[in-house]
Amino acid sequence: MGLRKQLVISFAVYALAIVVAVLIPFGVLSAHAHRKSFVSEQVDDAQRVAAGLGRVPSPNVVAERYVGRAVAAWLLDPSGSPMGVPTDRSAFPAPVTAGPEVERARRGTASAVVSEAPSGRRVLAAVPILSHGQVTGVLWTSASLAPVNRLNRERWELLGAIGAAAMAGAVFMGMTMSRRLTRRLDVVTTGALRFGEGHLDEHILVAGSDEIATLAVRLNDMAGQIDRLVQREKSFVAAASHQIRTPLAAIKIRIDELLAVSDSYDRTAIEYLKEMSDEVDRLTALTTRLLDLSSAENAPESRPLVASRAIRDAVDRVAPLAQHNSLQVHVDIDDEDAVINAPVGAFEEALFNLLDNAVKFSRAGSGVDVHAAVDNGSLLVDVADRGPGIPPDDLVRVLDPFYRATRTKPGHGLGLAISARLCEVSGASLALDARPSGGTVARMRWPVNGRTSND
Repeated sequence: MGLRKQLVISFAVYALAIVVAVLIPFGVLSAHAHRKSFVSEQVDDAQRVAAGLGRVPSPNVVAERYVGRAVAAWLLDPSGSPMGVPTDRSAFPAPVTAGPEVERARRGTASAVVSEAPSGRRVLAAVPILSHGQVTGVLWTSASLAPVNRLNRERWELLGAIGAAAMAGAVFMGMTMSRRLTRRLDVVTTGALRFGEGHLDEHILVAGSDEIATLAVRLNDMAGQIDRLVQREKSFVAAASHQIRTPLAAIKIRIDELLAVSDSYDRTAIEYLKEMSDEVDRLTALTTRLLDLSSAENAPESRPLVASRAIRDAVDRVAPLAQHNSLQVHVDIDDEDAVINAPVGAFEEALFNLLDNAVKFSRAGSGVDVHAAVDNGSLLVDVADRGPGIPPDDLVRVLDPFYRATRTKPGHGLGLAISARLCEVSGASLALDARPSGGTVARMRWPVNGRTSND
């Protein structure tokens, strides 16, 4: 579950907890107070009528007083027996029984109860009719609870509306705050992803002085420190490689001079000199590759390039090595006029490294297939060899500098790394896959310029 959804749910749950903890008890207490007030009103009203009946209790007077009213009445004698007919028989229990309120009224105490009657749930109030301090009768009244229920229902509806408004407000506030929070977190996340892609010179811009802004500042500082370390390492590799080439060239010259006068040395000395010459050549090639890798880290400005010419130039460069290994390089280009965007030398060097690798690992007497075609705004260049192939676990790792899937062939593990880096800084991509018939397919996807060589 995302952070935004968690925040909204948290606000909603918190608002619901407040509604349950505050509004429901308030509603219950309010309903109880309404009923209690209504019961008190009925008792007070009956007592006022009973005071007027103190001298001569009369059913006719009671009928005149209560007929047509919402409250029904019934006059009882001191023993609790009816002295006449009620104004509304359905308002009193059936069969008629002397309820506890009537018994208390006969003893001189007014009281009321809530009970069931044929016409529904009602408040039954019984008050004594007193004359010279003696109970001369009982006035028994019955009032419907409908007004109280209606008032309570309206109150609950109002509380429900308040609760719904509180929930909606909490959800809105949660969405607003979560949107603001997640929007700023998205900025930090995007910046961190850019750092991971190698764009360490870009800064994460987050306004404010809270924890998210502090995190952005810390990430910017971290990226700056890493960028400085990386640049220092690149500068060191480039400088060291450049400085090493000079003494290597001097050593190579001295060895060649010694070999030129090899007649004065024995066979063992000559073999040592040849081994030294080969090692110097390997070191020179390694330093050249390191310089190429260092220069590949920079992304110079791209310019239009006719892909077919660059492909054939790269094939011509690798042709001597292919002939030495008895290989044929087959070239198939679907669109001769396709134009790509590439920094100077980037596409050619990346493709040459792939061809060099393919020729190096293909079986003698076989061939290397090069196919180029435009697909969905990109130029796809496939270089397929017929070598032993690359183990699945190594298909990604061989693009890392100095990693080699096999040690059976000479090399330093930099060719594919240089091609991958040249593709990356040029907005292209490089992927390796196993060839169904055996071998490896290296696929470059390069952006097309959108025009032809005839434009």
